[in-house]
Amino acid sequence: MSKGFLKVAEDILKNIDNYSGSQKEFYIRTGISRAYYGLIWQLKERLEKQGYNFKGKNIHHFIPKVLADIGKFKEAKKFEELKTIRNDADYRYKSEFKKLKTIDKRTLKTYIKNIHLLISRIG
Repeated sequence: MSKGFLKVAEDILKNIDNYSGSQKEFYIRTGISRAYYGLIWQLKERLEKQGYNFKGKNIHHFIPKVLADIGKFKEAKKFEELKTIRNDADYRYKSEFKKLKTIDKRTLKTYIKNIHLLISRIG
């Protein structure tokens, strides 16, 4: 399931030039959100294999704590940054963004790239 979310984000990126205006913005926001959920599900699966139990826990808050517990402080910080960008995309108007600067194709491409990078660092 986890890779499916990221695949949807990549498909959105591949087809983003087919859209314009607010429709394009909505797809980019959706792509960021799907990529983030691909990240959390892949990290959850990997960390569960290392013995961590996510049952009854808020996955969005528990993952960075686990990363810090295993000494992956940079990765925990990057996760929090990616989560903030996803929150911007899902919940905020452009004037309220905390981390997200623009909503364009390059933003989505960079976000997906950073998701893949973080996943590869967890092992």
